[in-house]
Amino acid sequence: MEKIISICKGDGIGPEVVDEGIKILKLISDYSEFEFIFKEAPAGGAVLKKYGINLPEKSFEIIKNSDALLFGAIGLPDLPPGVAETATFKIRQWLDLYVNLRPIKLYEIVKDRCPLKKEYLGEGIDITFIRENSEGLYTNFQGNLRDEIAQSIMICTRKATKRIIVYAFEHAKKKKHVKVTSVDKANVMEASRLWRKIFNEVKEKYPNIQTEEYYMDAFSLWLIKAPYKFQTVVTDNLYGDIVTDQAAMLIGSMGMAPSGNINPGKVSMYEPIHGSAPDIAGKGIANPIATILSVKLMIEESFHAPDIGIEIEKSVEEALGEGRTVDLENPRLKTLSTKEMGDLVSEKLKLRLKK
Repeated sequence: MEKIISICKGDGIGPEVVDEGIKILKLISDYSEFEFIFKEAPAGGAVLKKYGINLPEKSFEIIKNSDALLFGAIGLPDLPPGVAETATFKIRQWLDLYVNLRPIKLYEIVKDRCPLKKEYLGEGIDITFIRENSEGLYTNFQGNLRDEIAQSIMICTRKATKRIIVYAFEHAKKKKHVKVTSVDKANVMEASRLWRKIFNEVKEKYPNIQTEEYYMDAFSLWLIKAPYKFQTVVTDNLYGDIVTDQAAMLIGSMGMAPSGNINPGKVSMYEPIHGSAPDIAGKGIANPIATILSVKLMIEESFHAPDIGIEIEKSVEEALGEGRTVDLENPRLKTLSTKEMGDLVSEKLKLRLKK
């Protein structure tokens, strides 16, 4: 089964971690029905410096004609904030990738890296954050009024809000989650009041799923105090960006958190949620697990092969029991480079796929 995967390695540590994701995809090609063809689609800060544009038309043509996109991280310290990063928003907007799927799971093997006390962990952390990815404050409806004042407008439409909330309930059904949590700021924001109204309309169609609603600030507190309470969490673009970074640190490192930018049934983008980390770029110490788990999401969501996804996750867990990159360092285990970590996961996966 031939599938085209476009590759954007990006800036900083992006190329290093994406190479390890490609390694996993090539292994799947060798031991499954899939035959992956890789096409480079450069974007980001280095591309901007070279060509004067952060997402060349040729790159976007490759992306939109592929079956999925594996994306690294973009941004360089010598460029103004956001100048390179808008390439990500362009891809999300132009492909209407309205679902930002961000699973946050604390593996038993790395519980030693969780900053929370044991009594706060309950039965563990396993949350799927579903972030609205097409509007909110992350739109182009913004600009300066004068030198001393700027504005950003939060957009919340019924169409976009309803489709992401419906997606969240359907995801909860698929995963056999018993509860969906909505996060907003309806006590002060008109956009959040519309969000909450639509959430309450949609939940009536899912009587077998429990629901709860939190204000953003209260949810941030409970995410630290009792993260085990949550299963499927749905929220808007800005709040989702904030709380998923917060949650990533509960599972040991930003280097453990994958994501998918999804338009169901169409070309979608998969990327780790961490940034380009220019301070460690080229040192070979970045954690590739978030990228490898993003490949897992790609295999499950775009290529509908959940069995392979399970094998990737099990391989990651096994590998973490033998060695880790510096962000998850444990004195009892080997400290591995980016490539060594990717090689170890690949070895574990190869054994599983050959069975």
